[in-house]
Amino acid sequence: MGTFALHVIVVFLAAVTVSAATPAASTIFPVPSIITPHYDTDPLYKVLPPAHLDFKVAYVNYWGDLTDWSRTPQFLTRNTDLATFCSLQNRGFWFFGYTSSETSDEENYYKLTSFSSTISLAKDFAHPAWIVDNWAEWPPIPCTENENEVIANYKSDIAINASTNCAVLGPSKAIQFWNMRLGSCGTFAGTSLVVYEFSPVYNTLKITRPVTITLTPDEYQYGSFATVVVRGVVYLYALDSSQDGYHRDVHVASAPAATVEDKSTWRYWDQGAGAWSSTEPFPTARRQSAAIISLPAQTSFRVSASIFYSAYHNSYLLFFLNGSEDRLRVKYSSTPLGPWSTNDFIVFSFPASVEHALVTPVPFQNGSDIAGQKVLVSSYGYDEPKTKVWKLKFT
Repeated sequence: MGTFALHVIVVFLAAVTVSAATPAASTIFPVPSIITPHYDTDPLYKVLPPAHLDFKVAYVNYWGDLTDWSRTPQFLTRNTDLATFCSLQNRGFWFFGYTSSETSDEENYYKLTSFSSTISLAKDFAHPAWIVDNWAEWPPIPCTENENEVIANYKSDIAINASTNCAVLGPSKAIQFWNMRLGSCGTFAGTSLVVYEFSPVYNTLKITRPVTITLTPDEYQYGSFATVVVRGVVYLYALDSSQDGYHRDVHVASAPAATVEDKSTWRYWDQGAGAWSSTEPFPTARRQSAAIISLPAQTSFRVSASIFYSAYHNSYLLFFLNGSEDRLRVKYSSTPLGPWSTNDFIVFSFPASVEHALVTPVPFQNGSDIAGQKVLVSSYGYDEPKTKVWKLKFT
């Protein structure tokens, strides 16, 4: 690595390092007034026996690309990373990482826009994969003043990519962790907490990055593997592969939902000790006994997972990719900390190689559906760099 490239990386890491003097970056967008898909954000977590744990799939619907079908010519969004879903009030938001938007007619191809991050709305209750493309015409995830200086000085964009769905803290507020890089292929610089606040009164979405919650590469990336909210408590899952290129140990932190933006309120779980600690651990050595589960061998880029409570199964579900077999698997547990089922179930086989895959309950218009019986599966792969979406229904 050259001296200049190394200097750029060092400067960028300094830009995203915790700094109490640096104000939070935020922006506010007007949201289209159409009502879009949403799901129940306050599950009851009933104390009932688990159910439907054979995970048999009744049918699979392929919805294809996330596309605005109302446009002529058709308007496509080519994503270089996975799309993630967030449900707030009566809006369903899709967030994308680095994106170029394009359109074409019978003879010509046009590249319209290119942003480090983009946002869209789900458009239809029957097909949440139909979107209103890029209604916010500038990057929705804001950069700090220091990061903007890095962009200006080194003429290189900061790539912001998400690999997990958001976690809903309440009807109008959610959080999500985004990966930070200098340039689309730059060195990983850590993850940053992003806060979403939707106002149904003013029809606006406020997006904030509290820079006090920026995790550097030498920390466990809590929240970047999965995030779950249970009765006012946020569980932040991290994947540790730093000591072994094949093992995948899952570590957990937690915080009250009301104070999750204050890292001093985080607590860290040690599975072996069976206790929470206020001392943050660092991955200087493998701590397998502290992890809630060690997943099977996976290639290095398959680090995303989906964890959520399913009312249909009355269980917490952990969906993940295993190795390079392009199969979506699921484990279950009665608590967000496990123990997780020793066996897992293959619920879907992708028709082509995938890099990431996320699962979320299907948004619905009313309470007639049982959350978790139907799920959306969004995937991204090298062969087809656009988000694909499937809908699965369990029997």
